[in-house]
Amino acid sequence: MKKCIHCFRPLKDKTKDHVFPRSWYPDDTPVNVQRWTVPSCLDCNNRLGVIEENLFVKLGICVGPSQAEASGISKRALERLGIGDLKIDEREKGHRAALRNKIIKEVIPYEEGMEPFPGTAHNLDLQGDRPIAILISQKDLLDVSKKVLRGCEFKISHRIIDYPYRLEVYFPNEKKIEFVSELFQKVSQVTYFGPGFEVKRGESDKDEMVALYKVTIWGQFKIYGAIGTEDYFNQMSAI
Repeated sequence: MKKCIHCFRPLKDKTKDHVFPRSWYPDDTPVNVQRWTVPSCLDCNNRLGVIEENLFVKLGICVGPSQAEASGISKRALERLGIGDLKIDEREKGHRAALRNKIIKEVIPYEEGMEPFPGTAHNLDLQGDRPIAILISQKDLLDVSKKVLRGCEFKISHRIIDYPYRLEVYFPNEKKIEFVSELFQKVSQVTYFGPGFEVKRGESDKDEMVALYKVTIWGQFKIYGAIGTEDYFNQMSAI
């Protein structure tokens, strides 16, 4: 019996989970671009779908409107908050206003020295003309990033990341990991999903089951991932 790639439980109510959320594809994504889907249980698909939508709004309003790889993303994120010339009924306006107010409550003043999530920018001010910072849940970032990488590994290597292997995700400052950036410049296994997403995968020379990932979203956000055994991660931490 097949298993959900996220929770590993046997699939009873099988659904197709999009590796990259459908709403995250830029407007100029060609119609013939592959949109990977993977087997997921209904519970995981629904749970992750809610997180993806919440994260889309917060990340989307941190993307520059002129970012070529993110065509339409900023506009759509603002529309989720009821901002823009929208043809929606009063009930929907109320839902979007409620979400906007919720986001505003999670906004704090931007102060010099704050280290933002790599790739974000404070290009939108919901409360005036002073710089702001939008709080993003680290758990939500990890959950969605792991879901994306699990999906990529399933499609590329046809396996579920299960014991004795595990997945770790990192959001490093790229200036501090130049050696890793140089490593990925040599990786030949690259998959593009239109202008919005790029996936790079490299394997260990000693164990093909050990893999490194670099996923770029909208030309701005970088997700780094590593798949290995406990021994592998212990060795890496000792370096």
